[in-house]
Amino acid sequence: MTLTQILKMLVACILVITFVFVTASAYRQHRTISALAKLTDATSSIVTQLAVDELAHVDEAGNKYSYILDQGRVENLTFRREIGGENFEFQISLFQGSENRTFGPAPPENRTNCSLVVACSLWSNDRLQLAKLGVIAWYA
Repeated sequence: MTLTQILKMLVACILVITFVFVTASAYRQHRTISALAKLTDATSSIVTQLAVDELAHVDEAGNKYSYILDQGRVENLTFRREIGGENFEFQISLFQGSENRTFGPAPPENRTNCSLVVACSLWSNDRLQLAKLGVIAWYA
């Protein structure tokens, strides 16, 4: 073998090794981004389900009002959901003026979480008050 042939083989080996490392790195990055996208979608799903159904105010006639929350319904919540085959836990916060009430488990420090806050109203003392519903979700 000549020196030129050896150099060509060496360059080919370096290119193949570089390709393998870049592909492995891209795959890990793709998995991380995919997991974050699932977490974001799950958080959005949880907020919507809470604001539209589970915490929605129901009047005497049985009419449900989306994004008008009844704080009394928080007591019946379970703070764990299965969405898309994955298990998630979450914590909710009700912000009203300078007051902040938190319900559910605290997010673990060693896990990635996602938070989302939506504007809503709170039904209290037979009147509507401006509020925000916040959700922090993480993989269970």
